[in-house]
Amino acid sequence: MIAEKNLVFSVSTENTSYVMAVLKTGHLVHLAYGRRIASVPDISCFLPVEMTPVGTLCYWDDENDDIFPDNLLLEYSAPYRGDNREASFIADAGNGRTAMDLLYKGYRIYKGKASSFPASIESVDGCETLEIELEDSILGISVFLSYSVFPSSDVIVRSAAIRNGTSGKLSIKEAASLQLDIPRDDWTLFSYDGAWARERYEHKRRLEPGITIIDSKLGTSGNEHNPLIYLQNGKGEAYGFNLVYSGNHRELLEISPFGALRVITGINPYCFEWILESGESFATPEAIMTYSPDGVDEASALFHSFINRFVIPPFWRFRTRPVLLNSWEGCYFDFDEKRLLELAESGKELGVELFVLDDGWFGNRTDDTKGLGDWYCNRERFPDGLEAFAERIHALGLQFGIWMEPEMVNMDSELYRVHPDWVISLPDRTPLKARHQLTLDLSRNDVRDFIYQSVSSVIRLTHADYIKWDMNRSVSDVFSHGSELRSQGEVLHRYIIGLYEILGKLRKDFPEVLFEGCASGGSRYDLGMLLFMPQIWASDNTDLHDRVTIGEGTLRGYPLSTLGAHVSASPSHQSLRTSRIDSRFNIASFGVLGYELDVTKLSDDDRSAIRDQIAFYKKYRDVFQFGDFSSLHVSDNQRFWYTTLGDTSIALEIQTFGEVHTGRNDRLFLPFAADDKTYRITARREHIPSSCLGDLAKDCGQSMSEDFSITVPGAILKYHGLPLGPQFTAKGFTENTRILGDYGSRMYIIESI
Repeated sequence: MIAEKNLVFSVSTENTSYVMAVLKTGHLVHLAYGRRIASVPDISCFLPVEMTPVGTLCYWDDENDDIFPDNLLLEYSAPYRGDNREASFIADAGNGRTAMDLLYKGYRIYKGKASSFPASIESVDGCETLEIELEDSILGISVFLSYSVFPSSDVIVRSAAIRNGTSGKLSIKEAASLQLDIPRDDWTLFSYDGAWARERYEHKRRLEPGITIIDSKLGTSGNEHNPLIYLQNGKGEAYGFNLVYSGNHRELLEISPFGALRVITGINPYCFEWILESGESFATPEAIMTYSPDGVDEASALFHSFINRFVIPPFWRFRTRPVLLNSWEGCYFDFDEKRLLELAESGKELGVELFVLDDGWFGNRTDDTKGLGDWYCNRERFPDGLEAFAERIHALGLQFGIWMEPEMVNMDSELYRVHPDWVISLPDRTPLKARHQLTLDLSRNDVRDFIYQSVSSVIRLTHADYIKWDMNRSVSDVFSHGSELRSQGEVLHRYIIGLYEILGKLRKDFPEVLFEGCASGGSRYDLGMLLFMPQIWASDNTDLHDRVTIGEGTLRGYPLSTLGAHVSASPSHQSLRTSRIDSRFNIASFGVLGYELDVTKLSDDDRSAIRDQIAFYKKYRDVFQFGDFSSLHVSDNQRFWYTTLGDTSIALEIQTFGEVHTGRNDRLFLPFAADDKTYRITARREHIPSSCLGDLAKDCGQSMSEDFSITVPGAILKYHGLPLGPQFTAKGFTENTRILGDYGSRMYIIESI
């Protein structure tokens, strides 16, 4: 619900209210964001009775000498007019004129949500928007701030639009999507950082006076710093922020000398410039924010619900995703059609539903130095053509998927030899390569047309059910050789707009095709991509131990339905760590399950294990893909993951290292159990190869984990925990021995009865 009274505005969700007001000077100031307020309050409830002069700072004017811009909680800010903090909007109106007063001009409240930005969260029935116009009346520049609310959601969607009302050009240097000024400084920042193969590790730090920046300058949202952040204070209150954008972003947090916190998120102003002619407008990407009185865990759950309901493409909302087998780590570039068919047939026998042909099927692509951009079939590998191969996969009763990297090109390719000007590269330097490839310039119409035609032709030719869309490098040598730009500072943003244009056309033409985003693993895991691709490959690192940390960080902001996770070979191709195949499944099952190994070379025991895994996953697929995720850290060595849907929860106990004679009494807790309910707990039976115990279990053969089933009152699970029985027994071990081993885990099904 959105309401206004005496220029006090209240934007309310089911459980929260965001309140702001216009001062007598025209400044739009923030009053409160927190638990819901039943009606529009009076501004006097929030402002101090008497403003205290603040040292050497500028006051507004002689009639308002008690108003200091540098100490106001502003909704949007510009530089050089008394507010000395970082600004959310900076523009040059000519002759270096960047100072401006953004003061209230008017507002409107309307049903639905409008956005001119290509990637925009879909409006739904019950959605409502408040738009407030701020204006610098001397320069003629307007900023339109939008606040949208959705039914049954505690998330607010925000954006800004700039209109050039001057008679000349306006050069935008910075235009944030969201600014929030908070009148307290006791905050801990949660950020999600890393690099290739260790994306989105959660880090916490206490904010101190000064500026903290989380950002990306990679041309993508990046594997170094995700745009997702949280703030939590000592009372347990939390704010969450994320950006609906796939390019360079910046999250800036500044604690002022007077104890206020400013949060700004939006396009990174680094090397950014956008030129507006007179009368033109610029729209920022949308940002989302939420508040929870119950901490980051609850704020995360609010984001999950919102993304599943309003961000994921409509056809794929709450639609189950198939179990896939990807050819990459099983074959790499070493394959022909016969080998791939054997792989697909073997996967079908195990219960796989989708076969994905990865890299190496096109042009002269026999390694990663050549062929990118030449999206036609390699006839040496597929003598009857790609269409015939796809038909054979479909004839097996499998869906067909295919890998493409449409945004990239190798210099050793027909495409590059014909169109070297299509790449982003400086005119006077040799371009830097990554993975032997260069980046195509998506700011150009001809490049966008080529990419759309390439991808759509492959889909139509093969009747593909799934596309894995990859992007394996960051962007360097930023310069466009096209003629459509007004400034080279526009290149990277126009690249993202161009990408969204391509994906929007493909989404419209092929709504039922499942697109999975990938950018050298998880380098572009963001809300912008999720508007077009309902799932994203979380990381090229499929090691089960590393995937625990990657998974937890990812699931802080993004729901299970978006997380692509595979069971791969042992030893891991990334870490060389060895592990049981059931332990790998346990981690990969929390999300969208796939397999990425040569299933034709597995032992009978491992094949039997995979067959049981897939059958189990299908039985509880909705819980794994659409359940509410949470985690509980018992110690540095032990944690639990939970996913809950309706009356069914699945709990996964995860152990880092096996410990000897610790006296530890492992217990299963269900923190959200109802006191007045009873629960049946059953352990998933797992395959325990005797090789795990060597000579100690030489007479055991292929063992199965212990049967474990018990009925427990909810109060026991919630407050006391259920003592866990042995994982398995073997010759030479007592019945009470409980061995999970290094990087071991055990899964439990918990059902309310």
